[in-house]
Amino acid sequence: MRLRFRRRRRPVTVVPERVAPDDVTRMAADGRLARVVTTPPPAPRASAGRVRDLLAVLPERPLGHTAATDATAPARPAAAVVLVLDDDRRVLVRGPGVLGRDPSLRAAGIDDDTAHRIALDDPDRLLSRTHLAFGFGAEGSFWVLDADSANGAELHRPGFPSTMLSRGQRTTIRPDDVVVFGGHVLRTEPATALVPETPLD
Repeated sequence: MRLRFRRRRRPVTVVPERVAPDDVTRMAADGRLARVVTTPPPAPRASAGRVRDLLAVLPERPLGHTAATDATAPARPAAAVVLVLDDDRRVLVRGPGVLGRDPSLRAAGIDDDTAHRIALDDPDRLLSRTHLAFGFGAEGSFWVLDADSANGAELHRPGFPSTMLSRGQRTTIRPDDVVVFGGHVLRTEPATALVPETPLD
């Protein structure tokens, strides 16, 4: 039997390459440098006296002040919409509310006593006592939800198949949408505020 011995490899000694400034210039001229990284000098720090001078010329405002909180800023218009019902009623609403045979704000989880309560006739006995709830989102969009009604509510949107509203889930309503619920039909129109006329000089 023949034994084979492996030769031990000698460790490679790394010789650091020294690059002189002339070498860098030559490599840059030959195009062998990918890029030259230049570190910008640090920005000068403002002195305490300069900071005091800048604060002295600024208008006095409380901490956390924004333009939106200024008393001179225009107030955001209140959200409003006109509900167009199938019994030829047009109801201007500016807040949350409920629709049904004898709607209850508490049943829809609405604590606002000024909320709208819209009662509808129910000759075919398809309407729940509190059938729909409605309100406005933070951005002013109008929404409705099925308030756990017996027969549900259906949304008809042009260009889309009709769908049933999910119970307890808000659905944003567009001006061209139609909501069918409990033998009734509901659609919305934008509320246009009347601007008083100002006499011309």
